[in-house]
Amino acid sequence: MHTSSFLALCAAVFAAAFGYTAVMPLLPELLSPLMPQAPPLRLASHAGAYAAAYMVAVVVFSPAWGAASDRYGAKAVIAIGLAGSAAAVFASSFADGMWSAYAGRTVQGAFASAVLPVATAALAKVPDTAERARKVAGLGSASLLGFFAAPALSAAAVSFLAADPVATVLYASGLVALAALAIVAVMLSRAPEGSSEVAVAAERPLPWRFLALNLLAYLGLGAFEVALPLAARGPLAIDAAQVSLLFVECSLVMLAAQGVLMWAAPYRARFEQALVLAIVVYAAGLLVLSGAGSMSGATAGVGLIAASAGLVLPMVAYLATLEIGARPGAALGALTAAGGLGQAIGSASGGALYGYAGTGMFTATAFAVALGAWLASRACAPRWLGGGSRCTRS
Repeated sequence: MHTSSFLALCAAVFAAAFGYTAVMPLLPELLSPLMPQAPPLRLASHAGAYAAAYMVAVVVFSPAWGAASDRYGAKAVIAIGLAGSAAAVFASSFADGMWSAYAGRTVQGAFASAVLPVATAALAKVPDTAERARKVAGLGSASLLGFFAAPALSAAAVSFLAADPVATVLYASGLVALAALAIVAVMLSRAPEGSSEVAVAAERPLPWRFLALNLLAYLGLGAFEVALPLAARGPLAIDAAQVSLLFVECSLVMLAAQGVLMWAAPYRARFEQALVLAIVVYAAGLLVLSGAGSMSGATAGVGLIAASAGLVLPMVAYLATLEIGARPGAALGALTAAGGLGQAIGSASGGALYGYAGTGMFTATAFAVALGAWLASRACAPRWLGGGSRCTRS
């Protein structure tokens, strides 16, 4: 793949991550003016539902965008996704009620869902598996840079633009999407998208175990990112700026983990075993966060979650590219949809369960994610999840 094409894909993924994350640390500040005098339980439920609305749109639209990229090419689909995301986020800044806020967030998710599966599908066409592993990790790093930059902006907006920090981050998200659109239009035009040949010899459906793994990994992230700002007002006793810093920490640690993964590309044959261990650490981080009562405890829990998730997500994506056939867009659209479904469930349940169980919600999520430690093992996954035949030979 030409370098300019890869950089354009990275810019698009960065913009999509930025647009999703920028407002997450400010959910109470965004929703409170739209539902004045709402009790905390209702506010928590709407925070989860608002985050879930985006991911429900991802679930619905990702497969269609992936299939469209197989037919029309990556450039057109990604460009439409970025343009639509920018328009939706600008419209969201004018929301004057909960229904208009939900509508803007849903439309943003519908268009943003064109970016990640299509960008990853383009990498599935790279025949050298070591290069593909590095580029998948690199694409994940671009996403994490978006997750880092967005909460950093949120923290600055709270600290220095207290008058209307929510509008500031929404406008910034739209501008970032338009900038990425310009980069995609210019840089993807400089080189062909590449051969349609993929590394696998025969077309076959993506094994279900990858869909289950992506769902579980994103379920944990969805619950974590919604419940953390809510816990700030409770047992953690921290302010919005500190919450934003925790999101920054999460992005930086995930970025470091993916840097390690890029270095470890020559050892890609060990990724399946590493995946199991990473999911176990992921669940442990959620348990630490459940018992945290201060900024230091939250920092430790977030660090464990970020380090493990930073390995799990790109490893699942890379291993999936080894199992798909001649229509990578459709297959990776399904993988993205599974992750979106997990994040939607996590976001909705995270907000609702926090209202009833407080930080005990993190404990429940840890047990759910821990199931992935078994599902991650190709040797032990049941046949209906596409575990292969090694389980019968052991």
